[in-house]
Amino acid sequence: MRLKATLFGDEMEVPYTPSPQWLPAPNGAPLLDRTYPSEDDLLDVFRDPVWETFVSRAYWLWVQEEDDPDSASATIVVEHFDQLIDDSNVFLRFAAEDDSDTEARGPLSPRNRFELYITLLAMTADLDTLLSDWGEDVDSVVRDDMPLTVLAQPREWWVPMRDAADRLFTAARTGALHDLEPRTVGEEVLIALATRTSYVEWGRDTADLMGVTAKFNSLPTDPEWDGKYEEILPHLVGDVDVEMLWDRRLDGIEDPEDPTNAFLLMGDFRPAAWHDVLDGTAEDVDSAED
Repeated sequence: MRLKATLFGDEMEVPYTPSPQWLPAPNGAPLLDRTYPSEDDLLDVFRDPVWETFVSRAYWLWVQEEDDPDSASATIVVEHFDQLIDDSNVFLRFAAEDDSDTEARGPLSPRNRFELYITLLAMTADLDTLLSDWGEDVDSVVRDDMPLTVLAQPREWWVPMRDAADRLFTAARTGALHDLEPRTVGEEVLIALATRTSYVEWGRDTADLMGVTAKFNSLPTDPEWDGKYEEILPHLVGDVDVEMLWDRRLDGIEDPEDPTNAFLLMGDFRPAAWHDVLDGTAEDVDSAED
C-alpha cells in the first residue's frame, strides 16, 4: 500500500484534553469520525473504504496522562473529515477501461491487467525495499528469481529495474496499453516474471492485504482471455526470447556474438544492456519525454 504522508514531528508530546484537537483539521474541514485504534487494529483500519472517499489521516503522538502531566502514553489517532478526496490526486485507483478496443488488447483483459497491475505493485515494493536496505542480508523475491547473470549487479544497476517496474505498474493501472509494451530487456524480464503463476498468486495475496479484491471481482469477465497470463509477454513483445535467460543450458546466449543468439536475432541480453532502449521503441520514449 502507498500512502501520501506528511511528517508532523518527532516524538511529539501534547497535553491531555477530553476533546482532542491535537492537529489542525486540513483546510478547516469538519470532523467526520475519530478513533484511537491499537497497533493490532491498524490493518483493518486501513482497509476501511472511507479512505478512498474522504480526506483522512492517521498519526501517533505522546499524550500526557490526565492526572499526571509527567507521564505520557503513545496514542494512535485516526481521523476522517467531511471533505471528499479530489480524484485527480488518487494515483493508485485502477482504471477498468483501457485505451484500446477489445480485439486489439488480446490477453490484456481487465481482469488480467488488474492482476498484472497488483503483481507489478508488489514487485516495485520489493525492489524498493531492496534498494532502501541494500546489503548482503536483504531478502528480495524479485532479485532471487532473476537470471543468474544479473544477481551480482551493484545497487546502481537495480535502481533502473525498480523504476521500470514502477513505470509498467502505472501503465497496467491506468490502462495505457501502449506504455505497457516493454522498452528494455529489463522490462521484458519484469513482465516475464509478473506473468508467472507464482507471481500472479503473490499479486492476489497483495490484493487481499490491500483490501482491493472486491475491485477485481467487480471487473467484467473475458472468457477467451482471462487467466491466460502466459500470452501477455508474446502479445506485448512478439516473442518470449527473454525466457531463455533462465535456461542454464544456454549460458552465453545473452551475448549477440553467440551463434544461437545470432541465428535467432535475439539482440544484446547481457546485463550491461538491460537498461538500453530497444530498437523500435526509442522514438516512443523520446515522444513520451517531450
